[in-house]
Amino acid sequence: MKINSNFKLFAATNFDATKYIPSPAYGVNRFMLDRVGEEKARATTIVEYKPNSKFPQHTHIGGEEFLVLAGTFKDQFGEFPAGTYVRNPIDSKHAPWVDEDGCTIMVKLLQMADTGEGTDPLHVNLEEAKSKDGVTTDFGTRLELYKNDQTGERVQMFWVNPDAKLPSDKGGQSGGEELFVMNGSLELDGAEYSKWGWLRFPVGGTPERASLKASKEGAQVYRKTGHLTEEALSMEKMQIQEE
Repeated sequence: MKINSNFKLFAATNFDATKYIPSPAYGVNRFMLDRVGEEKARATTIVEYKPNSKFPQHTHIGGEEFLVLAGTFKDQFGEFPAGTYVRNPIDSKHAPWVDEDGCTIMVKLLQMADTGEGTDPLHVNLEEAKSKDGVTTDFGTRLELYKNDQTGERVQMFWVNPDAKLPSDKGGQSGGEELFVMNGSLELDGAEYSKWGWLRFPVGGTPERASLKASKEGAQVYRKTGHLTEEALSMEKMQIQEE
């Protein structure tokens, strides 16, 4: 299966709950953003877990990164409500479950390089971290979440003021850029990407990128840059190939 699998092209979509696809696991639905592979896939996906779901312990052979969008995600490390960023490194293990409130996440699977970071998970409560470590900018607030100097990958969270432009940076221009709207909406060249909308710009960006801004309600935006170069993609531990 291939969905938005050409990383040299711009790709974007708005979330549509009517287009959820049931997964093989009971009570789990998926809205696919990009994907290479079938059930073992390099994938970026919005995943909805129905209430009272449980999952056996498993190992993250290629890493797992996600944002909790709604409900509460739970595992042996704690309880993580909406507004939590989680990074489970390669070879980390957990046995998650969901209680009566259910849970929805945006998750990226099999996209990590094995660069010796160990197996300890990273959990960040975004609002708490914003209050403690957020940096005020001309357009809002920036929070650094993760950086890998070996691959060039950088993960940030932005709270963009109403009608303010979200500028690109050197990492996005030279290494690609991926955006996910947690709250509010973004506008790009006349198109609007609302809550849980997703955009991906290739290495070098696009001419339209300069127009990107928050709507009149502002926007909270996850951003990953530097991860779409040929070198960075080749460093991912799991190389999924599909004809």
